[in-house]
Amino acid sequence: MQKRVDFYTYPHETNCEEMRQFLQTQDLDLRVRDLTKQPLTYDELNRIIRHIDIKHFINVGSKAYKKHQLDRELPDRKQIITYMAEDNDLLRKPIIIAGRLMTVGCNRQKIMEMLQIKSNGSDPTENGRSENGRSARS
Repeated sequence: MQKRVDFYTYPHETNCEEMRQFLQTQDLDLRVRDLTKQPLTYDELNRIIRHIDIKHFINVGSKAYKKHQLDRELPDRKQIITYMAEDNDLLRKPIIIAGRLMTVGCNRQKIMEMLQIKSNGSDPTENGRSENGRSARS
């Protein structure tokens, strides 16, 4: 039986698209959600983020990050989730959820570990070099 994986992404972002293509080559039930067409709501974000440190989910390179001056001071959790619901670009992507496990960003090694994907040795990012990205597990 295939493992169900929910993949929240912006398809125009190169790293997200490369990760989606990689996961599609694996034996997974991959459910892709294009956040440009179907943004996450406040309730969905609250459910996804749960008790995890909100900083893992903030895209510090987004226009919304600068617009809300989050580099100066982070408001309370509820306000940040409200900002994210108003503009999903404030979210780091992709968000990948498999059951109770989650990772945020494009760290291929962390994603492979979480999904228990074995390396075939063909990808240089799997051999010590890692891509930028944080992992959040619940």
